[in-house]
Amino acid sequence: MKRFMNKKLLVVGVAVAVLLGVGGAAFAYFTSTGSGTGSAAVGTSTNLVIHQLGPIYDSTLSPLPGNMPSLGFDATGAYELGNEITLASTSSPLDDVVVDMSSWACQTGSGASCVTTPGATFPMPITFNIYNPASPTGSPIATDTQTFNIPYRPSSAGCTDTTAWYDATDSACYHGLTVPITFNFSSQDLTLPSTIVYGIEYSTESYGPSVLGITGVNGPWNSLNVELSTEPTNVTVGSDTEPGNVFLAGTQGDLGPGEVTCSTLGAGFAQYPTAACGPNGLGTTNNVPAVQFNVLNAGVGDLYPGGPSLPVNFSVYNPGHGNEFVNTVTPSVASFGGLVEAYAGDTLSAITGCYADWFSVSPSTLTLNQDIPAGGTIYVTGMAFISMADDPINQDACENATVGLNFSSN
Repeated sequence: MKRFMNKKLLVVGVAVAVLLGVGGAAFAYFTSTGSGTGSAAVGTSTNLVIHQLGPIYDSTLSPLPGNMPSLGFDATGAYELGNEITLASTSSPLDDVVVDMSSWACQTGSGASCVTTPGATFPMPITFNIYNPASPTGSPIATDTQTFNIPYRPSSAGCTDTTAWYDATDSACYHGLTVPITFNFSSQDLTLPSTIVYGIEYSTESYGPSVLGITGVNGPWNSLNVELSTEPTNVTVGSDTEPGNVFLAGTQGDLGPGEVTCSTLGAGFAQYPTAACGPNGLGTTNNVPAVQFNVLNAGVGDLYPGGPSLPVNFSVYNPGHGNEFVNTVTPSVASFGGLVEAYAGDTLSAITGCYADWFSVSPSTLTLNQDIPAGGTIYVTGMAFISMADDPINQDACENATVGLNFSSN
């Protein structure tokens, strides 16, 4: 009988830097701090830096469905929605925050006459705010505003409900389309406190800060929603500090009581209970925004022999002055002489008795086929996974080990 059955293994990946060059072989070295540089025999391309990302709070679903329950800002009179959360870790700088949105806008028409050209998008400025915990709003910690290209929902077709679109992946019909958006905080060198309040803020035709340039203008933003998850079921990393509540700001005469909360809406961005009153409110299932906070160079979590696979998420950053094309990225377990390296490229960190072939990263190669503009970052989430095999021999040498990861690209 194996002695490892009830013991944990902590897997942590490190960042690497790779060079992508036309006609040039790529070489890289790796350090325990997750930094590195690349060099090439030929070619003049810029070193692209790959950072492994790890969640410190996660209420998103994986894999993502074609659409999820959501809250429409224009429909309810809201212009900022968020939550107070407790983070799983505060030891690494914040890299990015992913928010799942739901697009209900058609490029032309609506309902059964909804028609969208595949790939069509509309520009949408959205702000993500981070505050110290307090209600009404605590002091600000950080903010990021970006203009996202939001896809229109697909054309109505293939469903008994003629106003819906058919998702072949889910074999289901939806009225909205899940759209993940990513706010980049990597340049702010921001280490968060253990408890924060966040807010997703944007304008619609009738509501919201005019500084975002949408207020008073009819457009597809009136059909853009924030997707909702259920607590505590869908909160898989970190926790909601006060379950059954959300933070909310909106127009007092239009929002509540009853639209989102059964409480009378006050001034500012403040906390309200989500319990339903009759058919209104977010409901007793305690819906919260679908959000993921990721930090740099973080571990993926605890692996167990024969246990479930865990996602290996990472970002690819182009620090150069021109576009760089990323074809494929290959993550792999770092090893020396068949043994796992705790820090990729550091042969002295090889762990005696802990074998690299017990660990598997799949798929072995990720096809990205993306251009990264100068100073730009792309995020790769939910595509690569790591697992540990349940080997018949003793695996105790891997207990509480750190497993380094290599990333290579062409």
